[in-house]
Amino acid sequence: MSEENKSPKMRWLHTFEVNKTDKEKVSEKSKDSEGEEIEITKIVEKQTPVKFSIRKPNRRMYEDADLFYGVRLSEGIKQGLMTKTLLAKRFINDGGTMSEGEKDDYATSYEQLTEAENKIQRTQLNIEKLPEKEKTEKLREEMKNALELRYSLQNIENEQSSLFDQTAEARAKNKTILWWVLHISYMEEGESFVPVFGDLTYEERLDKYDEYEENDDLFWNESIRKLAYYVSFWESGQVESEEDFKSVDEMFSPTKNEEPEEPEEQAEGKTPEAKKKSAKKRAKKA
Repeated sequence: MSEENKSPKMRWLHTFEVNKTDKEKVSEKSKDSEGEEIEITKIVEKQTPVKFSIRKPNRRMYEDADLFYGVRLSEGIKQGLMTKTLLAKRFINDGGTMSEGEKDDYATSYEQLTEAENKIQRTQLNIEKLPEKEKTEKLREEMKNALELRYSLQNIENEQSSLFDQTAEARAKNKTILWWVLHISYMEEGESFVPVFGDLTYEERLDKYDEYEENDDLFWNESIRKLAYYVSFWESGQVESEEDFKSVDEMFSPTKNEEPEEPEEQAEGKTPEAKKKSAKKRAKKA
């Protein structure tokens, strides 16, 4: 048994369930056209809830994670990735992260958005005393224009923040999030909880992670997705208590007549757009 599982009693950060679909044979007695009794066997799907838990780390695990982060940070620097400090200095020396044209575009879009919002307010107050139908159509058009301008500004802002996603620190942070997923994810088996990715070395756990993901099984896709998001929220310091985790639970709970929305990934204290299979793609990219 590894060092991490020698603790007599584990404590948990959060516990949740994922439904697993199993197929089973069900036999029913019936009668044929001649009245003879026959047995009909059919395959039905059965939903079985499987419980997962995220372990509360002990002191040794925190030390191992810090060491893992330091090693991955050094690897990134050796492979030619810049640190955040050096990248920021380079941008400052080059006149900032935006070119003059980009700065002009951003300022223009911001001014246009301000004007568009003022127009919406004037239309809502109906200063021009327009008929209700004309007022509604004009308001719809102005709101559409404002949304397009907001989208344009968000794209510019996202591009600027993403410039720091390829630093040595970002790479090390993403890989460390995956390290935590592999080491504190547990699932119920019988009357106890067992490690989802095995009680093995990091590389062997990573192979198990890849195996689950490459099988493209709906149950494991959903389970790993939830584990990755919960751990990402926790690692970034955005959730601590069970109440905090319950608020994250709501992101996975579909509202009435709606499908659940894809949660946004939490990394480095910010929320970039969620990506499909983001835990692996962000945590493993070099």
